[in-house]
Amino acid sequence: MSKTVLFVASVTKKHIIQFHLPYMKWLQEHGYKVHVCSGDDFEPDEPKTVPYCDEYFIVPFYRSPFATSNFRSYRELRKLIAENKYELVHCHTPVAAAIARYALRTARKKQGTKVLYTAHGFHFYKGAPKISKLYYLVEKIMARYTDAVITINREDYQAAEKMCRKHSCEVYEIPGIGVDVKRIADCQRTRESIRDEFKIPHDAFLVMSNSEINENKNVECSIEAVAANKGVYMLICGTGKSMDKCRELVGRLGCEDRIIFAGYRYDAKELLHGADAFIFPSYREGLGLAAIEAMAAGLPLIVSDNRGTREYAINGTNAIVCDAGNVSQFADAVKLLSSDAGLCSKYGENGRKTAEKYSIESSLAKMAEIYGRYIELPERKNETGVLSGENR
Repeated sequence: MSKTVLFVASVTKKHIIQFHLPYMKWLQEHGYKVHVCSGDDFEPDEPKTVPYCDEYFIVPFYRSPFATSNFRSYRELRKLIAENKYELVHCHTPVAAAIARYALRTARKKQGTKVLYTAHGFHFYKGAPKISKLYYLVEKIMARYTDAVITINREDYQAAEKMCRKHSCEVYEIPGIGVDVKRIADCQRTRESIRDEFKIPHDAFLVMSNSEINENKNVECSIEAVAANKGVYMLICGTGKSMDKCRELVGRLGCEDRIIFAGYRYDAKELLHGADAFIFPSYREGLGLAAIEAMAAGLPLIVSDNRGTREYAINGTNAIVCDAGNVSQFADAVKLLSSDAGLCSKYGENGRKTAEKYSIESSLAKMAEIYGRYIELPERKNETGVLSGENR
């Protein structure tokens, strides 16, 4: 086998580049080549390049498990695996990970290729719709073709324990995929310059949102909550299938001057420093990296209660926690924070301390120890921390 690691995910820009570059860089520094196999979600005029990647293979993966086009993706991936004889394959995102693990079953058995899967939030969870049972069944079957499942929240860890019990598949829990806390905190842009860019008054209360704009992220709830509070502004970063729906809602509410769509922003972490609070009303989150980044910037959170936010959002300490979809609760939370600068400051400072637990240094140390169990790495003293999770 070659000293090469393959990362597999459904999309490149919004997953591989957004979440995994520190790990790819770390593997290169430890003598490994890094390949990436993922779908092309770059804009037409963007260069299709991936940092810390020796070879990038564009293979489309379709989110629906029923998409027949995924059979072609499976064949392409099988060919890629046969040609490169990977020592380790790290899978991400549900459908792409399932296809990859099934495609790897021969290489795993004959070549000894190690297969890891990071669950960024199982699609089955407490209170999930009935269709989620299909995802549970798929994950349970795929466990037999997996050496380790890595989870980022306690509920998923417990679920993975049950799924992997009958297979030689280990389960680990890590504190997310890592936030560059220091870099976010040390932003050089001023609050005023950020607001000037979007023509937002310096003295206005500004709520920020940063996520894919889709049904699950529930951005409409944020829009209605802000619209209900006169004089409050909102900056929405992100793109997605619900964009037109959200724009239409803003138009109906007559808030085009106060609710601003910034699109997908590579500098979203910097823009946090122009805001006063962060709103995050998702129905489902594996963890919620965007909210943790907001805490690192010192912002109080207004979040929905779900398995991801429960890991860090403490009502009355660093956040106001609302019922998902309850617009009046979110509107009241915006009203409370916009009228109490002292409370914003208190929640923001507490959130800053909470964010430290999810630093990239902490996550990378734990992943380094996991990688070290499956590939040959040079010994380095004091490089890794204590592993969170249990060996099976």
